Amino acid sequence: MNRSRPPRADGIPLLGNTVQLAREQAALFERLRDEYGDFVTISVAGFGEMTMVTDPEAVRDLLITNGDAFGKAELMRDRLGALLGDGLILSEGERWRRQRTRMQPAFFRDQIASYAPAVVDQTEERLARWEPGEAYDLEEEMLMLTLDTLLRSLFGTDVAFEERGIRQAIRDLEKPGEPSNQVLARTVPKWVPIPLWRRYNAGIDTFEEFVQRLVDDEQARLSTDDANPDDNMLSLLLTATDDEGEPMPPGDIRDEMMTLLFAGHETTATALTFTWFSLATHPEVEEKFHTELDSVLGGDRPTMADLDDLEFTEAVFTEAMRLYPPIPVLPREATREVSVAGYDFEPGDVVVPVQWAIHRDPRWWDDPEEFRPERWLGEQRERPRFAYFPFGGGPRKCIGEGFAMVEGQLVLATIGQRLRFGLRDDDLDPTTLDLSVDVTTRPQETIEVVPERR
Repeated sequence: MNRSRPPRADGIPLLGNTVQLAREQAALFERLRDEYGDFVTISVAGFGEMTMVTDPEAVRDLLITNGDAFGKAELMRDRLGALLGDGLILSEGERWRRQRTRMQPAFFRDQIASYAPAVVDQTEERLARWEPGEAYDLEEEMLMLTLDTLLRSLFGTDVAFEERGIRQAIRDLEKPGEPSNQVLARTVPKWVPIPLWRRYNAGIDTFEEFVQRLVDDEQARLSTDDANPDDNMLSLLLTATDDEGEPMPPGDIRDEMMTLLFAGHETTATALTFTWFSLATHPEVEEKFHTELDSVLGGDRPTMADLDDLEFTEAVFTEAMRLYPPIPVLPREATREVSVAGYDFEPGDVVVPVQWAIHRDPRWWDDPEEFRPERWLGEQRERPRFAYFPFGGGPRKCIGEGFAMVEGQLVLATIGQRLRFGLRDDDLDPTTLDLSVDVTTRPQETIEVVPERR
């Protein structure tokens, strides 16, 4: 039987499109869309062949209509399995459904509301450390803030993670995704003892020891007579049961905590980094942002109840995630024969919805390269559901979406009330900023900002 297959992008022998991806980063996704259309197959060393998809209706088919025909791609397990184990990001089938059921209560709106004061507390503590006129690495500050926030709000603890080497461990875990290391990381197996992988594996060990300490401390707290098991996320994990009343095994708790701590803090930090960068490079938007904060909050400490009235603040955060989606691609792997948009796929074929290219497609967005939060207010242009999907979609949509949106808006409101960020390099703008695209979207260069009191 003749099968309809997507076109293939031109590449070079053996390496395929590996070097192009390392050099062009996110720009490659848009160029492939423009040259080949909404479906194109590329080859990347270490990952194999992947079909990139930039049609929102096809994405709906992949994630919802034929969602049972696609699982998490094996390349993601190869990339993140040693770190995240069988946490929600990588688990499949009945195991995933059981874990999702156990964890869902921790992300109900009422539970998220209980985390909100801790988010503001941690933001105020971070803000108090900044000296006006001093320069700070924006991404680094947001990464430390979101890690602090997760530890306090979700796990109910204050930990000097810098002293325990956690921040350095996270840096080592991020190294394979940097453009200068991507070709090496995709061609050299993790068991080969090159410095990149030695540091990566040591980072996993450090992170696991840290997680075990948190678990031990929380189990000790729960053993006391007056302990409230609903105080924080970790207590819910330790006391949660599935539909059959079975608790979560220790190995599963490790995997979910590694997933929440590593993936949860990095993606929100990425979104906040690009939000502050966008505000700093668009003074007219920044002025509207500050005006809304002053009008709604009147100098009071922001609360979750204020978020409904902070419409422009939400639009700013949403628009930043459109332009700079924290997760730029969403690999899926066919588990059976299936057709999508007239193309046929076999078991093992990797199909990749590309948020980056869809979020910047002029078919769905007026002036797609422009940072325009107003596009989310009032009557919106009609567009497909999956023209915007920073948190994925379908049954496996990110469980932490609600918390991430509340956390992001509260951080923006708490900091924006008191200061603005000026860029140390006046020549840095969206047209000159180099980006690194791997598992997450990150600035390839340091964005130094100078806090300025309002």
